[in-house]
Amino acid sequence: MSAHTLRTTVLCALGAGGCAALYAAVTGRSPAEVALSGQTTLAQLAAHPHAWSAGSLVAVVLLKSIAYALCLGSLRGGPVFPSLFLGGATGALLAPLPGFGGVPAMAAGMAAASAAALRLPVSSVVLVVLLVGNSGTVPVVVLAAVVSFVTVELLPQGPDIPPFRAAAGRAPRPASSRP
Repeated sequence: MSAHTLRTTVLCALGAGGCAALYAAVTGRSPAEVALSGQTTLAQLAAHPHAWSAGSLVAVVLLKSIAYALCLGSLRGGPVFPSLFLGGATGALLAPLPGFGGVPAMAAGMAAASAAALRLPVSSVVLVVLLVGNSGTVPVVVLAAVVSFVTVELLPQGPDIPPFRAAAGRAPRPASSRP
């Protein structure tokens, strides 16, 4: 079992690294924008959204999404900042649509992505409002988080995750008495 885990982890790491390298080759931008959590890059995107071309935004959303899925599946990493960055980048990409602006679009994207990833719509709204500030975007943030949460809840469930089996030669741990 550990041989399969090691092989899968290495393949996922190579895949995530390949996504970062492809992004750098295609856009000429830093591979760190795909490889890292997005916390620093989100601040740069919010400060200078016009420094990113539409092609760069599409590439970062697609390739970071793939790398993010690979890392969540087998490597280390959490769901919060990558989902915030992906939502912010998608919002920046959609900001030119009628009725949107840069800040409301990024805030809506961040709220929708974090609510979908965390399945905690209220926490997602609070997080985005704290990050963006109360700049009149609260209704848009609430609406985006709720629509995203409801959409994810209505999607069909994926396959069950198989239970963890103890390695050969080890005794299984006793069940916890905590509820």
